[in-house]
Amino acid sequence: MITAPIAVYRMKDVLDRELYVLIQHGSYQLVPVDHQLRLVSGEVTLYRGIERAPTFGFPGSGGATLMASAPAIWQSYARAQLRMLSDAVTSFNTIHDRTVRCETTHIQDRSRLADKIASEEGLNLVEGPGSVLWRAACESFTLVRWVAENKFGPSYVVGKTPIDNVRITTFFAGEHEVRVLDPERFEICETHGCRVQRS
Repeated sequence: MITAPIAVYRMKDVLDRELYVLIQHGSYQLVPVDHQLRLVSGEVTLYRGIERAPTFGFPGSGGATLMASAPAIWQSYARAQLRMLSDAVTSFNTIHDRTVRCETTHIQDRSRLADKIASEEGLNLVEGPGSVLWRAACESFTLVRWVAENKFGPSYVVGKTPIDNVRITTFFAGEHEVRVLDPERFEICETHGCRVQRS
């Protein structure tokens, strides 16, 4: 199992709103408490907008895990994640290496550093189950419903996962972005305007 350390604090902002502050390797998120009611039990609720697509595809079936069915692929993936989480600088740069915004030109956006590390660890990023796993690991979710529903909707899914199964990005554009480490530990709770296809 892959886990990522994360610190969670609770505070009030200047408007007296209750917020969670999530901090992980230099990245941070400010999330309204009422959007993360599961957090007190160690889980986060994740949302993913898919515009008008009829199907949300995500690996992990609840059956034979990739760890059991393709251990070499899973080990390559786990080694890549271990390297990316090994220190705060590498972690920050690999979680933001696909970020392309005017606010983020000062960081290593577009570097694809995570892809380089995964390839060096033997993960096939082009085809097969390793590429499916890697694409899923690079998909962004949000910690608040309105982003999935209004910005990237109207079709969206709602899921849950343990708090140590996410990597957070910094609060640049207010989209409350995170990525899932282990798709097998992510459970779909609701679908809106679409169906789920797990591979």
